[in-house]
Amino acid sequence: MKTKSFAQLLGVFAALTCFNTSCNAPAKEKPATAEELSQVNRDFAVALNTKDAEAAANCYAEDATLYPPNEPAVTGRANILKYWQGAIETGATNVSVKTIRTGSEGSLGWETGQFQMDIKTPDGKVVVDKGRYTELLKRNKDGKWVSIMGMWNADAPPAP
Repeated sequence: MKTKSFAQLLGVFAALTCFNTSCNAPAKEKPATAEELSQVNRDFAVALNTKDAEAAANCYAEDATLYPPNEPAVTGRANILKYWQGAIETGATNVSVKTIRTGSEGSLGWETGQFQMDIKTPDGKVVVDKGRYTELLKRNKDGKWVSIMGMWNADAPPAP
């Protein structure tokens, strides 16, 4: 009789422990929509097209890193601002993006897509640059998605 009572008590304790653990577990965030995740790059394209390097940089987290093709990594929003200011000054314009895939888990997300932009060469010619990009995103303290890591590459090899 004592063994049965102990086993029942142990079972109730285990059930209460499981219930208490699940009640205290953080609520699982609803996955972000493709619309939410791709808004970062749409805002970014508008910023470059309006020649607003600060707005472009604000699409990134304070400690974000860019991995531009054929160039060193750029880390930190202040350096990212300088990078995009340089791109604007050298003639980057007509930027457009097209989201291909997105996904999220909690406060982390990702987006892959295609981009197109016009770049003015030193001799004044305009070259259309097309390629692909990948962005790793996080939800900031204000609930807005920002890029924490961006990488892109052109479809064509770099110009000589």
